[in-house]
Amino acid sequence: MASMDWGYTLLITLTAAALLLMVQRAEPKRRRLVGFFVLLGLLLIRHNAFLKGNLHEETLIAFAVALLLSGAFWLLIGRYNPVGSSDEVRVIGMDD
Repeated sequence: MASMDWGYTLLITLTAAALLLMVQRAEPKRRRLVGFFVLLGLLLIRHNAFLKGNLHEETLIAFAVALLLSGAFWLLIGRYNPVGSSDEVRVIGMDD
C-alpha cells in the first residue's frame, strides 16, 4: 500500500475550495459563466491526477473536503450575506 501525498491533497483541497467559492460569490447574472470556467479548472485538476499516476485517491479526498469547506462557508456566511448585483452599485461623486 502506497503512502498518501498529504501536500498534494492540501494543495488540491485549497485550490478546489477556492474555485467553488468563486461560484458561490459570483454575481447571479454571471454565475453560469463563472461555473463553466470553474468546471474547466476542476477537470484540469482531475486530468492532472490521472497523468501523475496514482493520485486518484488523494484527488477524491481533496474534492470531498473542498465540497465540505464550501458547504460550511455557505451555511455559516453565504446564506446570510447574499451576493449583490452590479445594478445596485451607486457611485457617489464630488457633487453628491
